[in-house]
Amino acid sequence: MRRLIDSHSLRFRVLLLAAVTIGATLVVAGVSVKLLFERHIQRRLAAELETRIVDLAGSIAVDPDGKVAVTRPPADLRYNELLSGAYWQISAGDLVLEHSRSLWDQTLPVPETGASDKPYEAAVEDGAELYLLARPLKIGEGAASRDLTLVVALDHRELEALTDAFGSELNLALAAIALVLFGGAFVQMNVGLAPLRRLHGAVQSIRSGKTQRLGGEFSSEVMPLAEDLNRLIDRHEALLQSARDRAGTLAHGFKTPLTILGLEAGKLEAQGQRTFARVLREQIETMRRHVEQELARARIRGTTVADSALGAGAGTDLASDTARLVDLVRRMPLSDRLVFSIEVPDGLSLRMDRHDFGEVLGNLLDNARKWARSAVIVKAASMDADTVLLEVIDDGPGFEPAASDQNARNADGSGLGLRIVQDVLDAYGTSLQIARRDGRTVVSVKLRSKAMSSAAAASPVRHLESATRTRGHA
Repeated sequence: MRRLIDSHSLRFRVLLLAAVTIGATLVVAGVSVKLLFERHIQRRLAAELETRIVDLAGSIAVDPDGKVAVTRPPADLRYNELLSGAYWQISAGDLVLEHSRSLWDQTLPVPETGASDKPYEAAVEDGAELYLLARPLKIGEGAASRDLTLVVALDHRELEALTDAFGSELNLALAAIALVLFGGAFVQMNVGLAPLRRLHGAVQSIRSGKTQRLGGEFSSEVMPLAEDLNRLIDRHEALLQSARDRAGTLAHGFKTPLTILGLEAGKLEAQGQRTFARVLREQIETMRRHVEQELARARIRGTTVADSALGAGAGTDLASDTARLVDLVRRMPLSDRLVFSIEVPDGLSLRMDRHDFGEVLGNLLDNARKWARSAVIVKAASMDADTVLLEVIDDGPGFEPAASDQNARNADGSGLGLRIVQDVLDAYGTSLQIARRDGRTVVSVKLRSKAMSSAAAASPVRHLESATRTRGHA
């Protein structure tokens, strides 16, 4: 209902326009039909008055003395009832010779010409509105003939009563027609906007990571928009890829000069200029960190893309991607002494780009690899329908209080990976949480999840352990 009364809604505008159009059309139709009905009644009344004129004219006679008389009483009994609404009158000039009993002591107005081609309206003394018809008559022969005017009248209130009754019934009929038309407009609006709803659903599928492009059949009016959106997605992803490629080229372009500078620092150190060599190495390391961090930032997709329906990708399957990353870390130095465990339910997935997830979990595992004594655990659990809690746990010494605010354990370079992780998480509106629990370091992060299948909730936790070889901490 709120969507229907939203003044910015296309539904509201279409329905409002339909209501105004239907209302205006029915008002015009109602007024027109009432006017046509009144004209029809007036024509019927004119025919009725003409019939009464003919009936009365045949019953009027003039005796040898010139006296006018009605030889046969009219068929309408209302002529005998006082002020009944049906009247007749016979006059010669201004003199009324005979009239119906219903007229009592009143007289009917006569046109100056003594005749009327059409019925005319007039009011009598009791305030009643009458329809009248006047015809000239010539009664008798020779010297006994007389020129008379015959007037018949019917009360206007009968016409008003018929018109009012018809108007009441017409209003009910028009109200029913309005409901049917408005219901039809509502159905038509829903059918007409169905392609837009399908387009919205397709865009939502892209945002949720279920699809990468707008697919399916759309109406001919919506299809150009869908094609333009697909082209926009392609263009956006091409620009992102181009930016990543340029960042990678820039980073690789720095590697050779930095390597040469490192060699020069070694030469200076060999020549006994240890102070200059140390300063040079520090600056080389600072440059390397900046290059690595900016390169990682350039690879971040983040919610600015994932939630903009411009190439969100297919999301991340948590179990398979975690196993893949753990397998990669196990091949790195210092990993053969560790046991890696994965406690992630099958079927659990994230609304996060796989590359971004790789940056996050890859750096967290690399950091744990450097500092764990014997074990690293990756755990994931669904907190609710929209949130997954990811934890990387190691049995290392933990973070120094002064350095924990900067998400680093010391200044040997491990802090760079965690800063890259936080840069990625900033794009998704979340952050790392670091704590000590039961003598172990727990680095956790809350991430948005996609819809989890029913099998995921009930599936057993997958475990993976590396070959273990005890070795002292390097």
